[in-house]
Amino acid sequence: MKRFLLAILTVACAISVWAWKPIFIGHRGSYMGVMNTVEAYNNGVDHYGYQGLECDVRVTADGYYVISHDETTNSVGGNLTVANATLAELQAETYTQTRGGVTYTGHICTVAEYLDICAEKNVTPVIELKWTTGINNNDMSKFPGLAALIEEKGLTDKAIILTSMRNSLEYVRTNYPALKCQFLCNSNWSTHFDWIVQWGLTPSIEAGCFDIYTVKKFHDKGLEVAVWTVNSLANYNLYGNMGVAMMTCDYLMPSDMPELQDINWDAIVEPMEPLQVVVDTVFSYTREKGNLPANFPSGLDADASPYKSAQQAAITTDGTFYANNYTTSKLVILKPDGTLTEAPGTSSHGICFDSAGNLIQRNDGVTSTPNKLIIYPNGDINAEPVEVDFELDEAGQTNFISAIGDVMSEDGGYVYHYQNGRSYITLVKIVNGEFDGVEMTDGVSFAGSTAGVIYPIDNDPYHFVYQVRNQGYYLYNGTDKGKYIPGSLNTTTPNSNSSVGGAYFELDGHEMFLYTSGSNYNGGFSIRDMSAEATAVATIPPMGTGGYYANPSVGSFFRVVPERGKSVMVYEYTMGNGYAAYRVHTPDYTPIDNINVDTPRPHDNNYYDLMGRMMNGNNLPAGIYIHNGKKIIIK
Repeated sequence: MKRFLLAILTVACAISVWAWKPIFIGHRGSYMGVMNTVEAYNNGVDHYGYQGLECDVRVTADGYYVISHDETTNSVGGNLTVANATLAELQAETYTQTRGGVTYTGHICTVAEYLDICAEKNVTPVIELKWTTGINNNDMSKFPGLAALIEEKGLTDKAIILTSMRNSLEYVRTNYPALKCQFLCNSNWSTHFDWIVQWGLTPSIEAGCFDIYTVKKFHDKGLEVAVWTVNSLANYNLYGNMGVAMMTCDYLMPSDMPELQDINWDAIVEPMEPLQVVVDTVFSYTREKGNLPANFPSGLDADASPYKSAQQAAITTDGTFYANNYTTSKLVILKPDGTLTEAPGTSSHGICFDSAGNLIQRNDGVTSTPNKLIIYPNGDINAEPVEVDFELDEAGQTNFISAIGDVMSEDGGYVYHYQNGRSYITLVKIVNGEFDGVEMTDGVSFAGSTAGVIYPIDNDPYHFVYQVRNQGYYLYNGTDKGKYIPGSLNTTTPNSNSSVGGAYFELDGHEMFLYTSGSNYNGGFSIRDMSAEATAVATIPPMGTGGYYANPSVGSFFRVVPERGKSVMVYEYTMGNGYAAYRVHTPDYTPIDNINVDTPRPHDNNYYDLMGRMMNGNNLPAGIYIHNGKKIIIK
């Protein structure tokens, strides 16, 4: 597997790249035991290996410090109000709680017992102050007794006082400067930023309420950031790669978490202002409009079309779409004028173009061994295909493939396989049309499924967005970086939905990402400006409703082709609904209106293909090019 190096030598000097993990804190002890009980605290260290334990402090009617998240014990099967009950009354209750399918029993834990566990196991006590008698914003008369207890147990230099009560934190900071303090907050961190800095606090921010720019803002003031609560590999990667120093967890296993790459804070720049974009429809053939080709692959059981079960995905070049019908081994070709033809295909899922326009198809059934690909150089389906045999490291059905580079060149290219059940992505390297090896990424946040897709970035094989249907979009850039598109999965735009489909592109100096939104499987999409804190800048409604009822459909498939600096073409195919093309551009974009039929001039090499690459004007194959600001057809 590709592993990041702990030291990278350059010509001039050595640059250290540090592998690290945040500090893990057991939330109310851990998930193994009734929350905030001795069992939960012991298991937080003995089973999970947490380096700290969090508790919730309250004061009983007879002045003892005990641990209870709520004012009452009702949530764990008791019926007492802590502030009105004596310690003896509370200790007489038996608590029960079912967590992870296991029912636990326990009793109330005193702060003294909790601190003994922290001292014995040499872990950090994270003591959350709840609003209770003598410990609140208006009255801190009971805190000196708590501070004395912490000192008695020899933990003053390790303990952290955590609370959302500002006055209480100012009191602790002023009177007990040896105690570390954290401000418990959510998205309100921004309104308290200056105060947090003034008092030298660590913000402990709720997951989902901040980004890497938040962490940098505190980092620039010499302050670390903590996060609560993190319980998945995906969120570990997300917040770890933001540079969060401390994570509070219920059941995350620290030993299973990958090491993180140190962050170059100087390279984290402030986000840009969101780009204004306009989306124009160039053509649209949909079931709803009634203008689809007669045999459009619908996937609908009631459809008598021979193409009804055709490939879930389609790829496009110059506005022509190719969908492989794996049931009949025919390549269904959908043209910009709304007509449909066919050519020989394969009995497999999986079809893509690489960066150079070579058409690649899987040809191994349901990813059987040995694995096979066929390649049509330059996308010429009338040419003799090149066959490539290889073997994946581990078998796993792969319905969707993507590729970068030029698999027919000496530099070569890569074909991505995100195998079902595998928690990594496989890169098949092909050079000069021949198999050149298999590489694998480090672990990713989710195991692949039959609906796992890779969306390449910047022609860098280890920089891409990956997606598993129903799981969202995640970023990989040398290592897993966690969630890429913010928000929950639902059909309210501009949130991403549960369908697959996406594309990374750049427009006028901004990094953009297009993804499925609106009703599932029906062709709607939104665009976010990733250079502007992932702000949504455009939403296109679904094509109709046919995709939802198309049995093999899993989403929509897009290709983005640069035109000039201020515009791109977006091609979309949605099984059961239709196919379309859109021009996405800035408001100041000047359209290319003139289309000339020309032949290349002998000494003029300033021709560009529709991918934006400069071409040799002396030897151009037939096609469409940009020349002197005009679109040119070479016949």
